[in-house]
Amino acid sequence: MYIVFGCGSTGNAVIETLTKAEKEVVVVDRDEAVLSKWKDQHVQVITAEMNNFDLNSPFCINASVILILTGDSENNLILLQKLKRKFPKKFILVKVSNQKEADTLKDNGADMILHSGKILAQAILPELEGFEMKQSAFALVNAIKESNKKGLAIFLQDNPDPDAIASGLTLKHISKFFDVESNIYYGGTISHQKNKALVNLLNMDLIEAKTTEEAMEIVRKAGKIALVEASIPSKNNILPADVTPNLVFDHHPVDLKSVKGDFVDIQPKLGATSTIMTKYIRQLNIKPNHQLATALLYGIRTDTREFTRNTSSDDLVAVSYLSPLADGNILNQLESPPMSSETLDIIGRAIRNREIRGSYLASFVEFISERDALPQAAEMMLQLEGINTVLIFGINEDKVQLSARSRDTRINLGTLLQSAFGKLNSGGHATMAAGVINLGILGDANDKASLLKVTSDAVRKKFFSAVGVEPESETLSIIEEPRERLARM
Repeated sequence: MYIVFGCGSTGNAVIETLTKAEKEVVVVDRDEAVLSKWKDQHVQVITAEMNNFDLNSPFCINASVILILTGDSENNLILLQKLKRKFPKKFILVKVSNQKEADTLKDNGADMILHSGKILAQAILPELEGFEMKQSAFALVNAIKESNKKGLAIFLQDNPDPDAIASGLTLKHISKFFDVESNIYYGGTISHQKNKALVNLLNMDLIEAKTTEEAMEIVRKAGKIALVEASIPSKNNILPADVTPNLVFDHHPVDLKSVKGDFVDIQPKLGATSTIMTKYIRQLNIKPNHQLATALLYGIRTDTREFTRNTSSDDLVAVSYLSPLADGNILNQLESPPMSSETLDIIGRAIRNREIRGSYLASFVEFISERDALPQAAEMMLQLEGINTVLIFGINEDKVQLSARSRDTRINLGTLLQSAFGKLNSGGHATMAAGVINLGILGDANDKASLLKVTSDAVRKKFFSAVGVEPESETLSIIEEPRERLARM
């Protein structure tokens, strides 16, 4: 969090830079009229004289950076002195108009000086972000070391993809560097051929947690718990809902108020969690071996779809750093792994059972064991002429698994799925999203044909209603298949 004291021309320029970078900002000024602009833009504002501001305020306590940008040099110095006495480790930037002021403020602990009219507001952002990264890395190392002899249990998202696997591996690598033992756990399965190839080619040691009870037993024995590529226990991960992880790393959009943890790093503007983890190892001067560099590079490439989706400048910087360290031969093998017969069969069912309404397509692929085949089928269906948004869904054990893709700039797919199926059941980005819905009592139905029909009708109705079109009244062909075939599944 950033606190900005002063909303004049310099303050406004800095606030605009910070908000565009999606930083959490609190603005303090005595003039309510000048604050109205930012209040209208949903920025937190406080009307107060800066020297009367309550330093015990949660805003001050939780702020990572404080910026004093008023034109009152005398009061700027007084506030700096108060803040440094109370928060000696906080990073404080102060605006000055001449070198004499700058020298005085430096002598009193100012970490950075902003010379009015000489430095553009945009120029300070890299230095502020650099400080934030140092602070975060320091806090991360302390949290890991607190695991003591019990070690760190790293939980990945269910059915982990290359980004989750690489990020978990990086956290394990950091822990080892600081002599802390750790293990990586996951729920669901690793069934996508590329994910299997990544684990096999890099000889990774991942442990499957099959039930929440098993996960809870791991939690009890561990010194610290980390959640990677997920942010809320039980939502797309095997952790029980009542567990509060100590460390959370993710890049998926989420309501931050619903995320609990001692150390939380969620950066939705980045294309991959692997980018976040690359920033940490660079900050900590931990050079990755070929195995880790290959995994991280592949994680970024897959989650950004070769830099064509949700790609930021930070992602590209990470790729530039990792590329010379990665194993090119393994990357080439990862590009073309063999496709399983079930994946091919699921893609075939997605084609056969598709229902199209305008530019929207939904397809029910029946019972599946390889959940990772769903996004592959969704990617393929998105290539159909005239189709801009796709939902593929199937039944895996007692759950309905959802995978969606879109290239329609008018919608946010993550928000759309949450609207259709609930915030606790789904989520994701603007162009890619997923979800899991418990079948409940329907999962115990003896009549498989009825189960298929009820599931198919309910899911496609919710999806098409959410996008603003009505589904066709005809029954999908899937429920007309011979009962003998359904009974075998």
